[in-house]
Amino acid sequence: DYCDSLHHPNEKINQIKKTLGDSSGGKDLKILELFAGQGNLTNIYADYGSVIANEYKTSVFNKLKLNVEEKDSVTCNRVDSFLNFHQLIGSKHKFDVIDIDPYGFPNRFFPDVFLLIEQGTMFITMPKPYVNILNGITQTHLISYYGEQNPSKELIIERIALWGLCHWRQVELIDCIDCKSIWRFAFTVKKVKATEYTGVKNR
Repeated sequence: DYCDSLHHPNEKINQIKKTLGDSSGGKDLKILELFAGQGNLTNIYADYGSVIANEYKTSVFNKLKLNVEEKDSVTCNRVDSFLNFHQLIGSKHKFDVIDIDPYGFPNRFFPDVFLLIEQGTMFITMPKPYVNILNGITQTHLISYYGEQNPSKELIIERIALWGLCHWRQVELIDCIDCKSIWRFAFTVKKVKATEYTGVKNR
């Protein structure tokens, strides 16, 4: 069952406001929330612009729709975000803010999720490997993405930045909050020219 307190909505909301700034200025950001849950963060994001809010579990999705029904700027989609984000890439969508807050590890979005953002902010919720029960499947998953079955926070941040460069996005950590069993990262993302980033001149 969905337990609201376990998702640390207050900490995440404070981070969003701290990172994106005052929402009273009529900002018009395009926001993709890949795992909207019951809409705690969706209601906050709606003050910053238009929101695509994805949720797959039917019971949670129904609560999401109910909780944001007065927000005209929110579009709710009952989809599997691990599949849907490929469709968004194919249709050449671009967003100013992307929030990846899955019920497990977000690694399957990398590196291609960076194709959905050219300049903006990405929030990523990452379970701490060392506080989770690592069975053989999870260990193999983490090894395949990080080269270790118990990667450190520093290694995870470094690898996310490298994945950004797969699509020539410069990714920099600007905030990290510690919420017991998870880390919540905020990154700036900026598309860069390969030649300028590497100092290579075309002939």
